[in-house]
Amino acid sequence: MAPTIFLALTYYFGWNAIHGKSGLEAQADQRTQLQAAQKQADATHQRLVMWQTKVTALSGQAIQPDMLDEESREVLNLSDPNDLVIDLPGAKSAK
Repeated sequence: MAPTIFLALTYYFGWNAIHGKSGLEAQADQRTQLQAAQKQADATHQRLVMWQTKVTALSGQAIQPDMLDEESREVLNLSDPNDLVIDLPGAKSAK
C-alpha cells in the first residue's frame, strides 16, 4: 500500500512540475511572452528615439534661425521688405 501512495504522490508532483500552473510548460510560455514584449518595447523605444530626434531638429536650438529664414525665402521665392534687390541683366545668347 505504501509504494502505491508513494508512486501516486510522485506522479502527482511530477505531472504538476511539467504541466501545472508554475510548471515547465508555463515557464516556456512566459518566456515566449516576455520575448515578444521585449521586441515590442524595443520597437517602441526606436520609434521614440526617432520622434525625439525629429522634434529636436525642429527646435530653435538645433536650426539657426537666419539659415532657416534664408532657405525658406529661397524656396518660396520671396524677399524681406528690408532686403535690397538688384536685377542683373540676363546672359547674352550666342548668335
